[in-house]
Amino acid sequence: MRAVPGVDAPRPVPDPIRAAVAATLMRLGRQRFTLSAVADDASVSRSTLYNWYGDKQTAVDDAFDYLAEQFVAMFAVAVQAETTLAGQLGRAAVSISEHRRWADPLSLHTTDLLDLILDERGDELMAQSTAFWSPLIAAAAQRGELPRTVDVDAAAEWIIRALLGIELLPPMHLDLTDPDAVSNYFSTHILGGIHGQT
Repeated sequence: MRAVPGVDAPRPVPDPIRAAVAATLMRLGRQRFTLSAVADDASVSRSTLYNWYGDKQTAVDDAFDYLAEQFVAMFAVAVQAETTLAGQLGRAAVSISEHRRWADPLSLHTTDLLDLILDERGDELMAQSTAFWSPLIAAAAQRGELPRTVDVDAAAEWIIRALLGIELLPPMHLDLTDPDAVSNYFSTHILGGIHGQT
């Protein structure tokens, strides 16, 4: 849940409602988006939505925040079982390549969706993503996987830029349907880039 300033005191908006707001925004676009449409999609009353959000713009802002949060959450789920940075990078790459093939309208593989997030919340998405990867990089340096002199912030930015390329650029020599190939390719080349920075 996330507290969103509304007409009265901020109230926590349940994640299913936030997801419905984001889905409606993606389906209708910013111009045609209305809280009435969200109410229909989420099977809640318009007054309930207005109590949570207060106005359309607040709902739109929260939808973009939600989408950016979900993108970063995807990494968290993917890497949690891995104990090395190489494994974490490989799992993150595989999770993104799998999202490219999903048909769910909220799946983050959709180029239009990612473009929209980057246009509206690019700075926030980069900040959240680098904040997620920075401690993993620092831990890898402590374990000896990376030089202790690694620039953690620069390496985190390199990681997210490389991973976004899975969504934004078509594959040329890599089979994105082969999880082992995806994992090996991106972990090898991303780590190679980090080592090249040190």
